[in-house]
Amino acid sequence: MALPQFRPASVVFSAASATADSLQLCLFDEGGAETRLPFNRTGDDRFVIDVPGLKAGAQYGLRADGPYDPDRGLWFDPDKLLVDPYALEIDRRYVFDPRLSLPRGSGFDTASLVPRARLVQPAEVALYPPLFQPGGLIYELNVRGFTMRHPEVPA
Repeated sequence: MALPQFRPASVVFSAASATADSLQLCLFDEGGAETRLPFNRTGDDRFVIDVPGLKAGAQYGLRADGPYDPDRGLWFDPDKLLVDPYALEIDRRYVFDPRLSLPRGSGFDTASLVPRARLVQPAEVALYPPLFQPGGLIYELNVRGFTMRHPEVPA
């Protein structure tokens, strides 16, 4: 996943997965109703979706589907809502619930248990000039401690 990109009339989400068969963006309204929108595959491992009319404050999550083969480290389960790892804000804290670890096919949807990402436009950050000019940094260190294990410095 990458940080969502705000455009004048839409928001673009993108993600990469070499093993997923499909990804879905899950949008939640104020009442908690979920709308699932499929990502478009743009390459071997890139997925993109452009959502028109989406505004800051919208709550969302992801769902991924693909092979389920725990012996190979593949645990895809479309019943599990995933939190965007690049989300700048979530709607609540993470809380452990044993139902989060139910196996694929159990029929339990985790959307009610998992925090949802809240769409936030990144703030503009002012760049300040560097604190040190070339030739203006002094670094002090203990010579013995810094060199005592160096192979070319005699004991």
